Amino acid sequence: MPSDTKNVKLGVCNVTFGATDLGYTKGGVEVAVATETHKVNVDQFGNTTINEYILGREVTVTVPLAETTLENLVATMPGATLVQSGTTPTKKKVSITTGVGISLLDLAQKLVLHPTANLPANKTDDFTVPKAMTAGQITFAYKKDEERIYNVVFTGYPDPATGIVAIVGDESATTA
Repeated sequence: MPSDTKNVKLGVCNVTFGATDLGYTKGGVEVAVATETHKVNVDQFGNTTINEYILGREVTVTVPLAETTLENLVATMPGATLVQSGTTPTKKKVSITTGVGISLLDLAQKLVLHPTANLPANKTDDFTVPKAMTAGQITFAYKKDEERIYNVVFTGYPDPATGIVAIVGDESATTA
C-alpha cells in the first residue's frame, strides 16, 4: 500500500472518563503501552535468544488537566467526596481520605480519547481503555504566569472475559 499524507494526523483529543468529560488539557495527552517479555535462552546458543514470550502488557494514559474543577478532582481521586453546603449551593469542598483498601479495579470506568478533528460519530481514531482508573496522585503549582495544570495518570486493567486492555479505533466494530 502506498503512503498517504491523510494518515498523518494531529493528536489533540477530548477525554471522557465514564460519563465525565474531563475538559480542556494542556501539554498533550500521552498513551504508553509497555510489553514485558521473557527471552528464552539455551546453553547450546549461548546468550542468543531463541524465542520470546509476552508476559503482560501495561497501558497508561497521562492526561494534563487544565480544568481544575472540584468535580474533576472527585472523578479522578479515589476516596474523595464532594461536599456541597445545603444552605449555600456555591459553597463546596472536596474531602480526600487516605483511600487505604480501595480497589481501583472496582472503580474502573471506560476512558476514551477522541480526536477533536473527528466528528463525534467518527470513532475510527479513538483510543479506548475499557477498564481504567487512576490512583489519584496529583501535583500542581500556583504560578503567576502559568495555568494550573495537573497530570492524571490512568492505568488500564484487562477485562477478565476478553483480556482486552485497550482498543484503537471504533470499539463497535465486529468480525463478520
